[in-house]
Amino acid sequence: MLTLALAAAAARGDAQIAGGLPTAEVLLTTQFRTPLTYEASLEKLNEYYQEQVGRKLAVAFPEIGPKQHYDIWHDIWVTFEAAGEQTIVTMKRPADSITSRLVKNWMLGFAGRLGAEIPLTYKDQPALHAVDTDIYATPRDVAAALRGQPGLKPVASWQHLGLVVSAAPMISVAMESAGLHGVHRLAITAETPAAARQLLAKVMQGAQKPCICAVYSEAAELDAEIEKEAQKRADSIGAHTAGTLYVPQLNQKRQEERLRAEPEMQKRIAQAAGYYSIRYRIDKPYRQATVTWTELQEYTREDGKFKGERAVGHTVIPTPRPPAQPTAQITARTKMDTLRPGAYRVRLDGEAAPGQSTRIDERIYWFDGKTFEER
Repeated sequence: MLTLALAAAAARGDAQIAGGLPTAEVLLTTQFRTPLTYEASLEKLNEYYQEQVGRKLAVAFPEIGPKQHYDIWHDIWVTFEAAGEQTIVTMKRPADSITSRLVKNWMLGFAGRLGAEIPLTYKDQPALHAVDTDIYATPRDVAAALRGQPGLKPVASWQHLGLVVSAAPMISVAMESAGLHGVHRLAITAETPAAARQLLAKVMQGAQKPCICAVYSEAAELDAEIEKEAQKRADSIGAHTAGTLYVPQLNQKRQEERLRAEPEMQKRIAQAAGYYSIRYRIDKPYRQATVTWTELQEYTREDGKFKGERAVGHTVIPTPRPPAQPTAQITARTKMDTLRPGAYRVRLDGEAAPGQSTRIDERIYWFDGKTFEER
């Protein structure tokens, strides 16, 4: 019961984390025995994840190797090994002085579900090594670039935009949204600096192929920019407000209204209205390129099926040329009626000579009213 209570506190964020600046990162490791078999352990964990995060075992705790799993919720590597009538469970996760206590509580709650004896013993092992960069690519592009790498497995994650992991050697390739115009943040963690750099180079090389790199609503991105700047201004005012009533949310709203009323911002808002853009890459010049948008009607996200297709936008780009830098992208804008949430197919075709059209790339995206997510 004590174990479960500590786990619940950690999940709620009640656990106290030591203050101060973080020390150098380590790979925090614990190992314990459970009287349960591997199969019985998975049954217990299925109940655990459905109670805690409302997701089934296959989603929350995917298998990434023989009796090797990855805890999506907490980014923990977990290995099971038979030991007579018991099972040895090993858990590993990067941590530092700031996060160490919270990570230990996560591990303790997990072990408690499997009937482990407590207290657990924790060890600090040499840290994993990380590299990161901004990249114009999608999770599918990253998975394709890493296809064939031994042990690496793409896994669905509600915690990350994209995730590819390996148990042996320990590797994590995670993608998150990073900013405007569809740029993403790619973080690669591996056992050695050389391995992390090699994986990054492989992904960057794979991302240089001709493709649609990103899709975004110019109006939605400008709204996000305004909101961020208004928050910054409101925080600045709050930091210098002493002895007076200060309402952060109300102040931020006023800052947004003032920003939108500025002449230069009104001009930008008018220029962005109704425009949806793609970032794309080509490897040779074309006489012209064409961007075509269609709405997939009655689209089902679970299986990707839809009833029909309706044209919603079309743009012709005269004489596009590859940029000087191979990793750079070109922007194409399409003026359309306001798109409602749903699925959209975006096609990019190039014409080298009259009547000689070639499909450069085609993607399907789910649009939630603000951002596009590749399906």
